[in-house]
Amino acid sequence: MASGGEGETPLFVKGSILALCFLVAAASTAPPLDAAAQSLPARLFPELPFPRVLVQAPTIENVAPGIEYGDYQLLTTIGPLSVHVVAVDPHNADVRVGEILAHDALTSRGETVGSMADRTGAVAGINGDYFDIGNSNRPTNIVVRNGTLLHAPRKRYAIAIERDGSATIAEFSFTGQVQIGERTISLDAVDELPAPDGGTALLTPAFGSVPPEENTTLVSLELLDGTPPLARYRATGIVDNLSRQPPGYYLAIGPAAYGDVELPNDGDVIEASGDLSPVGLDQIVAAMGGGPLILHDGDWYEDPDGPSGGEYAKRIPCSGVAIGADGTLYLIEVDGRHPLVSVGIDRHEFSALMRAFGGVEGMALDGGGSSTIVVRRVGDAGASVANDPSDGVERPVANGLFVYSTAPFGPPARLVARPQIVRAVTGAQVPLQWSAVDAANHVVSSGAPVNAVVVPSWLGEIRDGRFIATAPGDGRIVLRGSGLHGEVAVEVERTPARITIAPAEPNVDENGTLVLGAHAYDAHGYRLDLPQLLPWSATAGSVDPHGIFHAATQNASVAVNIGGASATTLVTVGTHEVTLPFAEHAHFMTLPRGGEGSLVRDPACETCLRLAFAFSSSEYAAYAVAELPLPPHTIGLSFDVDDDGSAARVRIALRNTINETMLADATVLDQAGWRHVAVRFPPEASAAAKLIAIYVLPPEGMQLSDGEIGLRDVRAIVAGK
Repeated sequence: MASGGEGETPLFVKGSILALCFLVAAASTAPPLDAAAQSLPARLFPELPFPRVLVQAPTIENVAPGIEYGDYQLLTTIGPLSVHVVAVDPHNADVRVGEILAHDALTSRGETVGSMADRTGAVAGINGDYFDIGNSNRPTNIVVRNGTLLHAPRKRYAIAIERDGSATIAEFSFTGQVQIGERTISLDAVDELPAPDGGTALLTPAFGSVPPEENTTLVSLELLDGTPPLARYRATGIVDNLSRQPPGYYLAIGPAAYGDVELPNDGDVIEASGDLSPVGLDQIVAAMGGGPLILHDGDWYEDPDGPSGGEYAKRIPCSGVAIGADGTLYLIEVDGRHPLVSVGIDRHEFSALMRAFGGVEGMALDGGGSSTIVVRRVGDAGASVANDPSDGVERPVANGLFVYSTAPFGPPARLVARPQIVRAVTGAQVPLQWSAVDAANHVVSSGAPVNAVVVPSWLGEIRDGRFIATAPGDGRIVLRGSGLHGEVAVEVERTPARITIAPAEPNVDENGTLVLGAHAYDAHGYRLDLPQLLPWSATAGSVDPHGIFHAATQNASVAVNIGGASATTLVTVGTHEVTLPFAEHAHFMTLPRGGEGSLVRDPACETCLRLAFAFSSSEYAAYAVAELPLPPHTIGLSFDVDDDGSAARVRIALRNTINETMLADATVLDQAGWRHVAVRFPPEASAAAKLIAIYVLPPEGMQLSDGEIGLRDVRAIVAGK
């Protein structure tokens, strides 16, 4: 389920002005960071309109020569924010930046950023352009990979990596020509069908299989020489434009170009040429679309061409790239839609954050559930996801921008451990993972076991690869082995400064079971590892030391106490349902608009509707749209469906309290006849505020189908009796 969330008031242990003042004052005494990792700021001071930072917990580490990673956990006046940034010196001889397509194709089933990083050996990366999600998954803007133009630009900002390593953000344009014999016509698009305004497009194997396209002449081509798409070809014939064609080289001539070109004969030579501006294609090794531009010459920029309004005007998960005055490239991601972890930011706030890192030019990338950043952490052999994607798992995307370390592997230079700093409450057991790295932070074999010793010894002990915290205080873990040395700082607290309980608004059925989790933080805002068993308590029902709550029949106040600090949450027990006037307000709509089908009310049943659909290659959703406010604390939806057995899918569209769209799968139409459907929203999702629509999609695989279903008795499932 895709969801959204807005900032909540920070939850402090004491909830008082005195506690707030203590936390802000304590933040100024945060320990200094590693002096070797200072191109990223040791602390963040974003200007307005970024929310005021009350407490911040930065962690900065070297990834490889010329590449650094910063993890900034902020507590602000609008709630927590989790900020992740990779700083890249693109002029460093050991750094390479490139664009990767999902499965190396423009049309694909999508691929996660983590998978793209893993298969290409990247040490860092971020998700890329907006894309045709759920269909072709094609990126919408320019694609240049390894110096080859794979997709022509549209009027929207993009980032390009030039051959000298410089990064440039600009609105690119493409001017191209196709010469057939003595005649030259405009080349309007590359790997795009149909071409804009019915013009001419050149398709390459990267486009994938060519779908049927009316009013288009499709000429198959054979590559003769040059670097596609701007190369010389031989025409091999006119193919059937109304049948799907295999991947290959094609010239697609639209109706607007019919009068400008005579159809080539078999064997005719066709030459495609063109260039990009404002930076020529011969100067670019990689380019990827995005937008809008939100930072220009160090100030907020109101981009008229990028995606804006609606969801983009709200606080959401954000991804973006920025360029500093010294040429440093920043990959920046901010999590959102997790009220207890990170509430997200809007575009103006994102621009201010880019400035705080030193950016003077910056643009957004695809955000929301697509926002993902991967990094090779110290001691790891490969990159892994560093943020918390708002979908709960990585979303397959169309492309991404990736960073590679070309520094050669060398002999082991030191021992490192994850975590680099142990922060724990007494009684916690913290797993340690140590390894040897070379001078470039590549993991290498040391060839000998590692001995780990806690100094001072009374602070804790190492047992079975875990640090066991026994007393409060500061110290270190000393690592030695095969002539190598390393140290891990240790900070053990008896009492956390702040505790939160997850999920934010827990609900459970009568006599049901719910798993609660506690998160604790020190005075600087750093997360503390906790003992596996904690002293939980409940006013009704019962809760065990693992946080497993067993409900009775009434609501319960559940508390956890850690070293004298405590936090409390209300667990609502049971639900009730509220009938919604869905049938009364619903109207019919298709995607795209104007498709076949209908929505009819049953005069004999005031809550009944009949939704008919007729899917085709140009219609892929049929909606019963109502836009109804939901009662407070709605946690799900129920309705009866008259299943037609068509294998189509039924989904729900909602909006949360900050007007972001949330989508939820309801059922698959595979059991003919009436049945009851109940959909519970994920507990981590932000509060649903409005039911937008109940709609039908074709079966998986986009098989064509038509049919008709019944909808009856739509109700909101509300927490509490």
